[in-house]
Amino acid sequence: MVWIKSLEGSYINVDNILSITFDKKCNSFVAVVGYKDSRLQHKIFQMRALESILAGDKPKSNNEIIEEMILHIEGSRSGDGEKIIDFMKLLD
Repeated sequence: MVWIKSLEGSYINVDNILSITFDKKCNSFVAVVGYKDSRLQHKIFQMRALESILAGDKPKSNNEIIEEMILHIEGSRSGDGEKIIDFMKLLD
C-alpha cells in the first residue's frame, strides 16, 4: 500500500483518492477522497511561489505539479518509490 502524508498530519491511502486538484480557497493542492456518499479534501502540498520568484526561479504551473505528483504516486505503486509520500519534501 502507498500512503500520502497530508499537511494536517494524517495519512491518505492512494487507493481512495478520486482526484488531485488545486484549491484556491486554501491555496493548496488537495487530494479528494471518496467514502461512500461523502467527499473529503486533504491538503497535500502548499506551493511557495513567492520564495521561487525571489530566488529568481520560475515557479511550476499547477498542471506541472499535479503531473509530478501522479508520477510519484504511480512510481510508488509499481514498487520504485517510497511507500509513504510526503510531497512537501519531494516537490519543495
